[in-house]
Amino acid sequence: MQSRKMSIRLNQAEREVLEMLYLERRMAIDPYESRPRELSDLTDSFNSLTGRSDPPEDILHYMRTRRKKSDWPKVGRSALRLRDDLDGIVTPEELLVLEGIYTRIGRVHGKGNDSFAHEPELREELEHEFVRAVGRYISGGQLLAVLRDRRKSGHLERLGIPPLADREGFADLDEAAGK
Repeated sequence: MQSRKMSIRLNQAEREVLEMLYLERRMAIDPYESRPRELSDLTDSFNSLTGRSDPPEDILHYMRTRRKKSDWPKVGRSALRLRDDLDGIVTPEELLVLEGIYTRIGRVHGKGNDSFAHEPELREELEHEFVRAVGRYISGGQLLAVLRDRRKSGHLERLGIPPLADREGFADLDEAAGK
């Protein structure tokens, strides 16, 4: 059964705090994926100012979800010019292996690329399968950054998973439970 990760809910004051912290840092959303220290710093500041205890993955998911709804501020030209030096993280041979693992896991679980960033289990599965296949460790965040760049440049195979809104739902709970 497909599960949908729910985004955290913030009240207006909490939302304004997160937006202010985001704009202050001048870093676009995607680079946070491969920069866990910066994401943790953002999350720690947010939690400290709001009295919440949200994990970094939930904060990143919230920002991405809001961005997809065109309801998130843009850092625009003031954005820091960050360069993830992704060249050399994986060899061309390892890249083929990584893309194959990503495609297989995505299709098995019926999950698209954003799910890998928001669901630690998928990211960990990608990481473990990659280590098993090539014999060396690269963090899941770095692997996802490589895949993100490949996807944005049009070089990553589309998984063909329809958006959740286009999927047919279950008629009753027994059907959902597979009975």
